[in-house]
Amino acid sequence: MLETYTAFIENDLHDIWTLLAQREFKEAYRRYAPVWEDMLFIREEAEWMDFLECEGPDLEERPLRLHLAAWADCCLEIGCYEGDVTGKLMNFLRQDLPEKVFDSLERFPVRVDIDELNGALEPQIKPYQEQLKPWGCKLKVFFDDTYCAGVYFVFLEAPQDW
Repeated sequence: MLETYTAFIENDLHDIWTLLAQREFKEAYRRYAPVWEDMLFIREEAEWMDFLECEGPDLEERPLRLHLAAWADCCLEIGCYEGDVTGKLMNFLRQDLPEKVFDSLERFPVRVDIDELNGALEPQIKPYQEQLKPWGCKLKVFFDDTYCAGVYFVFLEAPQDW
């Protein structure tokens, strides 16, 4: 699924699995606290230890990969109730697109609230996907609700030879 981005997160994923297998839970928390806060809403070591006691150390791989990708700035993370994310999306695209491609984009508002009609991200991002396609770019959206109400992860695949 995230083959393109695996190289960026594979080492961290391996380190996490190793630390958890060796029951080095405090070290896993220390090294990856921002990931646990984002993925599990854990803000301190005691909460991490409570989580592991209740749930065990077998974390789901898919959400962990997605959150690690966001942590490594390989994608844009958007919460399901974030509201207007147009600026956030534009900033994300500006980082990796050549100026001429970015400047050619017609802006459309993107407002994410999954409880509202037309509030899901996927249909709102389609105009951007269509505009980027002729340039050889793809926007891929993944959704995960394993540990929370839901989070979108937006990945940009662009040609290597800009």
